[in-house]
Amino acid sequence: MPPVILPATFVSVLQQFRPHFSGPSFENLTVLVAGFVHALGGHRITDALRAAGPSASKHYTTYYRFFSRARWSLDDVGLQLMEFLVARFNLDTVELVLDDTLTRRSGKKVALASMHADPLLKKQTRGRAFVSYGHVFVVLAVHLSLPLLGKTGWALPALFRLYEAPSRGGHKDSPSDIRREHARRRADKAQRTRLRKTDREYVDDEVRACDPRPEEEPIPKKALRKKTEFGADLVLLVARRFPDLKFRLLADHLYNGRTVLHAILSQVDNVHVITRGRPDAALYEMPPERKPGQRGRPRVKGARLLNPKEWAEAHPEAFRETKVTMYGREVTLHVASYLGMAYRSLPGRLLRYVIVKDPDGIYRTDYIISTDTELTEEEVLAAYSNRWPLERTFQDCKQKLCIQNPQIQLPTSVRRSVPFGMLIYSLVVTWYVIHGHQVAAATRPAADPWYPGNERPSFTDMIATLRRASWAEAIADLPSGGAPRQKGLADYLARVVAAA
Repeated sequence: MPPVILPATFVSVLQQFRPHFSGPSFENLTVLVAGFVHALGGHRITDALRAAGPSASKHYTTYYRFFSRARWSLDDVGLQLMEFLVARFNLDTVELVLDDTLTRRSGKKVALASMHADPLLKKQTRGRAFVSYGHVFVVLAVHLSLPLLGKTGWALPALFRLYEAPSRGGHKDSPSDIRREHARRRADKAQRTRLRKTDREYVDDEVRACDPRPEEEPIPKKALRKKTEFGADLVLLVARRFPDLKFRLLADHLYNGRTVLHAILSQVDNVHVITRGRPDAALYEMPPERKPGQRGRPRVKGARLLNPKEWAEAHPEAFRETKVTMYGREVTLHVASYLGMAYRSLPGRLLRYVIVKDPDGIYRTDYIISTDTELTEEEVLAAYSNRWPLERTFQDCKQKLCIQNPQIQLPTSVRRSVPFGMLIYSLVVTWYVIHGHQVAAATRPAADPWYPGNERPSFTDMIATLRRASWAEAIADLPSGGAPRQKGLADYLARVVAAA
């Protein structure tokens, strides 16, 4: 295989994942990563192969089969990424960010696609949210807080689960299917019958994995797993893999229920959770100790407490003004907190409910819960704000790496393609922190007079630095006793035009 256009420092980071692939699969992985890094267009698989150039020496279907048939595990790769980050940056307490994102698709033959509420679309007048057709992935990311990455840090996706909604949708052909049928009709060829496939089957009231086969009927709603269950599975997978580490899970209000809190904290003791709570949460005191000779079933909860909203109204004197660093800046807030047991979500354990108010009255009162009762209000609020970088990660992956664009339809490919793009994002940021920032400082072009720059490097800056470093090694370095590689420069320009 011809050498890929990637710097040796990036290849050394990629070599950390070599044990989880066979020899041919790792070659395909390297080619695809190089192609996605250098592609400037839609970042489809064919765009990546054009950008990879001569290194993509195999038949193009080989690289599609890397997603649909090759034997490698997303979980193994994600856990290896976490292990590398923990060792490289000496993390003793790891902040995990849990959230989900929608990738929009089209075409009734796309496997495992369904209708999902689209947060980017406005709600209808009756309060029903607009929906979009596609895939929703539950993502668990590692939050890195380093001076190099700015005040807010970065969230690096590592582990993924595909969530399927009960509403199937997708009754129209995708544009590519329509074009393909028109082309075969013009060529007087027989029309092909391509069916939507699945890799699961519903047998004996449970969902089981199976070989890809045509989907006959959707899985019943009662058998589908929830996002919260997938999220709990990912956290437990990490907590059990690294039992000596302490984890702090940051999540939105969707993940504050029993299926996350009780499912995680009842099985592992190295995880604490910080998430948004409900203003009307039912809170109780801990059950009183049993008296000697007392008969009857032991009490499971104590006296009922005021819910957070009522408590805030009844104790205005408990609030104090403080300054907290949130979302990269210092803000002034009014905060108060109290302890209570949420029996339905986490029985037998106290939670700290932090109530935060805006002194100017512009923003609504918010309620943050923490299972670590030793944290102060400022620490809880600052930690909760660290979940926001994952939203920026989703935006960068969709806009810069175009993870929604690959035209794939088979079940295994669907499960792998979007996480593959997010893993490339994590690799680029990791490389930049370790090696790339030095390259950026040495090769940064002169600043434009109308753009003073930004303290926090953007993902566009990072991937541009990786491209410059790649081509610096490929064409800018002079071979021993030779002339500059003009042919390599011409090949690069041809690839840029083809991939744009």
